[in-house]
Amino acid sequence: MQTVIMILQLIPALITALKALEEAIPGQGQGEAKIAALRSILEALDSGVGKLWPQVQVVVSILVKAFNDTGVFTKPR
Repeated sequence: MQTVIMILQLIPALITALKALEEAIPGQGQGEAKIAALRSILEALDSGVGKLWPQVQVVVSILVKAFNDTGVFTKPR
């Protein structure tokens, strides 16, 4: 349960980071670079994130999908 609580507490920071990365690295086809940057940033801030990365990555994927589906992240035309 502790892992669940830690990841839930990370969600606001993940959302902020995802939006900042989307703004800094716009355009399609950059998802892998953005995810790698996010992981590197998180691990630089706290080396313990590495052991949580599989769960964090799933949460990030869910957030990105939700942002894409709702238009928060818009695709250029």
